[in-house]
Order: sequence, then C-alpha cells, then structure tokens
Amino acid sequence: MAQKRNYKKETFKSKEDWLNNRGLGGTSASAITGSSPYKNILELFADIMCPDDKEVETSNDSMTYGIRCEPIIRKQYALDFEEKYKVHTPRQHEMYRRKDKPYMTATLDSILTEIATGRKGVHEIKTHDIRNREDEQEWKDHIPQKYYEQVIWYLVVMNDFDFVEVTAKLKFYDYYDPDGKKLLKTETRYYHIERADVLKHVENLEKLVTRFWERNVKQGIIPDFKITF
Repeated sequence: MAQKRNYKKETFKSKEDWLNNRGLGGTSASAITGSSPYKNILELFADIMCPDDKEVETSNDSMTYGIRCEPIIRKQYALDFEEKYKVHTPRQHEMYRRKDKPYMTATLDSILTEIATGRKGVHEIKTHDIRNREDEQEWKDHIPQKYYEQVIWYLVVMNDFDFVEVTAKLKFYDYYDPDGKKLLKTETRYYHIERADVLKHVENLEKLVTRFWERNVKQGIIPDFKITF
C-alpha cells in the first residue's frame, strides 16, 4: 500500500525556470545506477558540482518527434481506456518535488485515476526507433532497463501512487537499410507496473539516490563509477 502523500506540485513561468529548478529526476536516477546510455554517475556528479550558468536542454529529430507525439498519444490513450482511467494532463512547466528530500523531482506525462478504485498512477509516454535486433529485443515483453528505472523513480517521488502505465510507440525500420530510413511499421505497446510488485526496487532506488546526494554531492566525495541497482 502506498504511503501518505509526501510531495508538492510546483509550476514555473517558463521552460528556462523549470530547467533550472529541476533536481534529480528519472534520467538522473538511471545515470546513478549505471543504466543510462547518455550520462554516467561521474558526469552527473560533475554537472552538479560544476554547473554551467544556465542549463540547456538538447534535442534531436527523435526527441522532437516524441514531444510532438505526446499530446496525441495521451488523447488516444484517454479514449481507448476511458472506462478504466481518468487521464489528467499536466500544466505546462509543472513538476513534483519530495517534501522531505527536495532534491528529488519528477515531471510526469500525465496522471491516471483508476475509476473503479480511485487509485492514482503515472502515465509515461515513450517513442522509440527500432533500428536493429538489439533494439527489438530490449522491448520484448518489458521496457528497457534505462526506462524501467525512470518509471520506478516516479514511484519514489510520487510516494502515494500505486502503479505506472507505460505507452510506447515504436517505429520499426529495415535492419538492412544502410541509411536506416525505410520505415516498415509502427506499433503501440502497453506496459503496467504495480508498486506492490516492485516495492523493493522502489526502496533500493531511493536509498541509492539518497546516498549519492548525502555522501557524494553534499560531502564532495567522488562516487564509484559502477553502482548495482
């Protein structure tokens, strides 16, 4: 059973303010555990200890596609599951922060209310290009580890939420096209994660991130490169 609510909602006037007020989020959690392909724990530590004047968010074609798809996927999901969930769209530049550990933050794609029970959940939207057999295998029957730890993180911050629903829109490209441009098909997959089933993972991830902040960031101790989640 989820605990008593221990977080607050914050809304910022601009994307710049939102970027500069973010704490450790889902991508930070995956960097700390070593599953992120984009940043490791040492790079995260360096970014926190020696920050630039302003944080800049980078983008590419895949990220732009994902951003443009998000409201469409959310509306489609709300229609497909209207008898099961109420879908709550977040406000622009909205973020949630743990009260007891304010360095822990989460930006959600949407919030779900289970109609039959009133239980709360996170709705996470992912878009991903499948360009080789390794990509395809990563999404077989489960979400990739780097994304799994991100959604587990939402259960750390949103400590009274009971589940996560992941909607993944996958674009399959021809493995043998040297330019990777021949789109074969698109497919939408759904993944459900119950807090009760991953409670030890939630607790362990919170401990690892808390240790990183309290020991490495606050005391200035360089972290070990590899941490087991």
